[in-house]
Amino acid sequence: MRNLLYANLSRLKRDQVFWLCVFTALACSAGFMITWCLEAIEKGAAGELDLFYFRFAPAMGFFYAVFSCLFLAVEYSEGTIRNKLAVGHTRREVYLSSFLTIFAASLCVALAWLTGGLAGVPFLGFPTLGLTGMTLCVAVVIGFTAAFSAIYVFIGLLNDRRSVTVITISVWLILVLIAGVLADTLHEPEMIRTGMISMEDGTVSLIMEPNPYYLSGIRRKIYGFLVDFLPAGQADSLQNILLDHPLRMLLSSALITAAATFGGMRLFERKDLK
Repeated sequence: MRNLLYANLSRLKRDQVFWLCVFTALACSAGFMITWCLEAIEKGAAGELDLFYFRFAPAMGFFYAVFSCLFLAVEYSEGTIRNKLAVGHTRREVYLSSFLTIFAASLCVALAWLTGGLAGVPFLGFPTLGLTGMTLCVAVVIGFTAAFSAIYVFIGLLNDRRSVTVITISVWLILVLIAGVLADTLHEPEMIRTGMISMEDGTVSLIMEPNPYYLSGIRRKIYGFLVDFLPAGQADSLQNILLDHPLRMLLSSALITAAATFGGMRLFERKDLK
């Protein structure tokens, strides 16, 4: 196991796609952060850096997907997996070492993203979340990074076709779309303005009516749970610092990571490696 990890990490250091993802995440994060800060200052609505620092979170799953599918595709195309098994490593060791490598690489990309966000410090100062709040946010980042990594390794090692890149990115896109729809539905206001009435004394009274799209009761709880459960939903909530149930998010990430990893290992043991 140790030799497998060492070999994977050695290859990771020379992987051009990995470094491209790291520096692209760093550059995009810094660039968008500076743009958001300048726009806020121009509008006279300069607020705390917290409002922008995690706004790039939903895009991280894409960077993880691009790197993981290309990294794992080489395992099949160059016969690396067969070579690892031929020298005596078990399939479980191969699978687990691949997950740990993808997870470590994804954390490096996430670190680059968080580092790039510090470009906003000269404009708005340091985040005001405090040590506890920042630690909680970073824990959520680590959680959904682990969940994304487990899902992508599941797809990458169980699919030896050339279409694995399309499949992996499509999975990320589907998760983002589902999380976005759920979050937008939850953000619907309970009451909406349907008109105004002008009074004789010059005052204006607003006509408010119940919003037919507002969720309540059990449906709202289900939608809220799904947003907290999906890694893309966690990223969507994090960009707006809406961490109402952080423990549920962390437990959900742990559950997804464990299920995808152990389920993937079981299936990988039975897979016919051509």
